[in-house]
Amino acid sequence: MKISRMMLIISFISSAFLFFACTSVIAQEKEITKKDLPSSVETAFHKKYPKARIKGLSTEIEHGKKYYEIESVDGKTRRDLLYTKNGKIVEVEETVSSTDLPKGSVKLIENKFPKAEITRAEKVTSGSKVTYELAIKSKENRYEVVLNKEGKIIKNNKVNDEEGDED
Repeated sequence: MKISRMMLIISFISSAFLFFACTSVIAQEKEITKKDLPSSVETAFHKKYPKARIKGLSTEIEHGKKYYEIESVDGKTRRDLLYTKNGKIVEVEETVSSTDLPKGSVKLIENKFPKAEITRAEKVTSGSKVTYELAIKSKENRYEVVLNKEGKIIKNNKVNDEEGDED
């Protein structure tokens, strides 16, 4: 079999494009050390959550803007916070128990997913918008469900086993 020179060039260009496209997506979040964290972010974090312990730090690029993420633990609460460079909180994701979910939402989940269990529940606050992200596991499937602050399902995705879920 003879492969034309043009096919080789097209194949090479396609591979290079795929490589750079994948690495640019991966580069959107980058782990950092405490010395890379602006003091305004660290000060704002410790002022708001004085008993919390930092578990991880990273930078994130969203919509062309750079943010600083702090992963923390405060007692039994896991909390991920997104900050601007000057210490303003942009988003907070924190674990909650099913009793902290909006009224009636647990019953709604039980009806929609019989014999399934909520393996993770997080309250996500972004500005004045509040949603709840749930990981749900049944015997044969896993789901990611997002509720609005009234407890209505606004997003429901089946998760592949390869994607996993952060129990």
